[in-house]
Order: sequence, then structure tokens, then C-alpha cells
Amino acid sequence: MAASAHPHPLVPEAAQRSGAVLFSWAVFPVAFVGSLALSIVLVERTGSQLLALLAGLAVGYGIVLVGERVYPFVSDWSRNHDDVPTDAAWFGSTVAIGSLVTPGMTALGGWLGAGLSERLGSQLWPSDWSLAAQLALALVVVEFFQYWMHRFGHEVDLLWRLHATHHSAPRLYWLNASRFHALEIVLLNAGFIVPLVALGAGPSVFMLWIVASSVHGICQHANMQIRCGLLNWIFSMSELHRWHHSDVLRESNTNYGLNLIVWDILFRTRVLPADREAPEGIGISGLSAFPMTWWAQICSPLHWARIKRESAAKTAV
Repeated sequence: MAASAHPHPLVPEAAQRSGAVLFSWAVFPVAFVGSLALSIVLVERTGSQLLALLAGLAVGYGIVLVGERVYPFVSDWSRNHDDVPTDAAWFGSTVAIGSLVTPGMTALGGWLGAGLSERLGSQLWPSDWSLAAQLALALVVVEFFQYWMHRFGHEVDLLWRLHATHHSAPRLYWLNASRFHALEIVLLNAGFIVPLVALGAGPSVFMLWIVASSVHGICQHANMQIRCGLLNWIFSMSELHRWHHSDVLRESNTNYGLNLIVWDILFRTRVLPADREAPEGIGISGLSAFPMTWWAQICSPLHWARIKRESAAKTAV
């Protein structure tokens, strides 16, 4: 379905600001393509994956940080909702956990890849393709695993105990793109690292996937005016993802793609109503007692029965 052309009712003044329309259509392609193009050029010219990674991320993050200030999607989301310390802690946790689990996940992927290569007599990954083409393939492959992890996170109660942390955000802005429970980060890293290592993808492909996923993630959650048009049939961008964060259950159980929307299209979970904007109300349906601090969220799966009981009591009042 096509997105509505009408601005969000909460920010008519921002929607009328000079350059808002041009910005909304240009910001995602410029941030996404610009960061990746810079990373590809740097890694091909210098051979330094670290330099290419940091430079690409700097471009993407810089554009989003400025864009949120100049053209916010919802004015109220621009103020601090006492969520910054929690989101900052999750950002640090995500980076730290990713670094810790990478060696083990790489070893597991290598073991699986060795078995595949032995059976097939050759490596599966098309290393002779351009880096851009290899990245496109990596995005599609990884998205399949992460789509199902994400969907099961909503449909399986044990996994929802973890994924509820992500939906506990009281607003959407760039920093809560990394608000994921520590155990879910382990699962997401497994869904990214293991398949690519097993298939034989090289280090530069991994680096580019991290840049692509990170820049896409902060654009996806950013409090910016973003329009993607036909790109909403390829990427799981903010116009789609805001519905996924709705506090209405039937709306949030849609649009599971982390980076691409292709598997949602195939499995019929893509939703983008044409008659209205995404809701301003976001959060966890039926879990008003879910904790809002980092340590309490870390422990929340262990206290699930209490959280549900207290939430039910609040609803009954």
C-alpha cells in the first residue's frame, strides 16, 4: 500500500518549513547510499575495514542527528522522556555483547562452512562479485533469519519476554534503535554472523553489512520526516516500522523486517495503510508495568509473571 502524503497532525509547523518535502524524500537515500559508498571507496583504496566502518557510520549518524533537530516527525518525541540513560546503556551493551560473541559465532559459522564446502566441493559465496552486489546478497540472506527471529519474538511468549524490551520505548528516535535485551542481541548476532561465515563471505562484506544495518536502523527509528515511496517495497524503513511500534497489537504484529521488507511481502505481514499516518501512540500493548530502567529490563524476563500481574491490576483500576 502507498503511504499517505499528508503530514503527521502533531507537527504541521515542521511539515510546512522550507525544504521539508525535499528533505523527507532525500534523507534516507543520501544517508544510506552515502555512508555505504564512502565505506566501499575507502576499503577498496586503503584496505582498512576499520577506517571504512567508522567513516561510513559517521556519515549516517551525522545526517540523522542533524535531521532529527531540523525536521522532526513528532515534536513531542524531540524532548527527553527520561529514556536517554536507558537507551545509552543499551547502545553500549549492544556494542559490547556484539564484540564478545563474535569470536564464538565466527567459529561456529566456520565449522558449518567447512562442512558445506566439503559436501559441495566448493565455497558458496560469490567472492568475485562487486562489493555492492555481495552486500545486497548478504542483506537478503541475513534478513531471512532475522525476519523469523523477530516474528517469533512476537509470537512465542518466551522470546517475547526478551523482545518486549525493544517495544518499551516511549518514543522513537535514533538512540533506541539499539534498545534490545542482551540475550536477544546474542540471537541477532547469531542470525547475522553464522550464515555469512558459513557461506564464505569476506571481512569487507561483514563491515558493509554492519554499516548498512546500523544506518538503516537509526533512520528506521529516527524522529525525522521520511518518505520512501517505492523504496517501501524494498526497505523496512520508518513509514513501515512506526506501525510495528504501535501500541495496538494488530498493528505492531506486522512489518518484521529489520532491514528489508521482502520477507514480509512474501509471508504477507507487510502493512502500510494508505488512509492515515502511523500512530503517535507507541509502546507495549497490555504491559503498562514493564520496567523502564536498564537493569530492571535486563531482569524483566525473570519477573514476567509479576509484570503481567501488575499490568493487569493497572488496567483494572
